[in-house]
Amino acid sequence: MTKEAADVFHKVAVFSDLIEGEGKVVFAGVKRVAIFLSEGNLYCIQNNCPHAGGHLGIGSVQGCIVKCPRHDWGFDFQAGDCKSDPRYKVKRYEIKREGDDVFVGLPDDKSSDPPDFF
Repeated sequence: MTKEAADVFHKVAVFSDLIEGEGKVVFAGVKRVAIFLSEGNLYCIQNNCPHAGGHLGIGSVQGCIVKCPRHDWGFDFQAGDCKSDPRYKVKRYEIKREGDDVFVGLPDDKSSDPPDFF
């Protein structure tokens, strides 16, 4: 799955606070997303599991697969594919590092996804 086009970048984390092989839930503006540091590379996907709504950012990570904490479904945060059922995918977002700051890019289309306040 291709990455969502980024129009606006939001500072979401400090790189030195991220832990290799673990996810982190962060807010990019009003949208909650999950970021991952794997083998020195940064990745960002939607936080909510498209199957059961679990927070992927707190799921267990094995390689590039994060497991949903609700039903243990696996999602590849590099490609966006679901390893448990190929009908499901997660949105991927641009992520970049500038010095020790981490930024996530989101589309500026406010109609595509509602704010994530929960």
